[in-house]
Amino acid sequence: MKRTLGLTLIAALVAGCAAPDAGRSGQRGGSSSTGGTGSAAENAAAGAAIGAVAGCALAALAGKKCAQGAAIGAAMGAAIGWTSYSEKIANAQTVNNEARRQGIPVPVNEIRVKDYQVYSTSSVARAGGEPVRVVGEIKLYGESQRVPEVVQSMTLLKANGEKASDKPQIARVERIDGAGQYRAVGVYKIPRGMEQGQYTVQSVLLLDGLEVARRTTVFQVAQIAPPAMAKL
Repeated sequence: MKRTLGLTLIAALVAGCAAPDAGRSGQRGGSSSTGGTGSAAENAAAGAAIGAVAGCALAALAGKKCAQGAAIGAAMGAAIGWTSYSEKIANAQTVNNEARRQGIPVPVNEIRVKDYQVYSTSSVARAGGEPVRVVGEIKLYGESQRVPEVVQSMTLLKANGEKASDKPQIARVERIDGAGQYRAVGVYKIPRGMEQGQYTVQSVLLLDGLEVARRTTVFQVAQIAPPAMAKL
């Protein structure tokens, strides 16, 4: 029970910190940036706030002081290498009708996850080149008027299973107004000098603080080739 309440608290507080413009969160349709359009300082500050909130809540679960967890979380969030945005691409009727055609009962007083898929738009990424985009396709079905909090967390892993960074991308999926299909995109800029090889993105989807799905996708990192010498 404590773990569930803790995760719910994290999701709810992260949701509040992740939105850069509260006025836009009520709009319908379109895309929403959670760090992609602000300045570097703004992005770092937002990341630190998210990390501090999550760290504080996790510290409470572990029986430690909030300040200790918040300090650790803030340090992790401030240097976060991800930005994100999300959009709604199909309405509730479309997803609910799809569920009914498949023989899946549509809940009346609840919103549930029907499907969650994750993929990378690039099979090979160049260090210091174009960023990698990792897309989460989320289908929610149901007829409840209550809007759930949806959070997507992405962690980058090396081929040997070690974390490439201890700074996961934790972002609220914006534009959630009920059932429908949503697209949440995590954008990761591969730094110059990053170790070459295969990387795995482990993505976890949380609905109202509870983990409801876990997916992975992979991509290769290669170094940018040096410019060819001009022939004399």
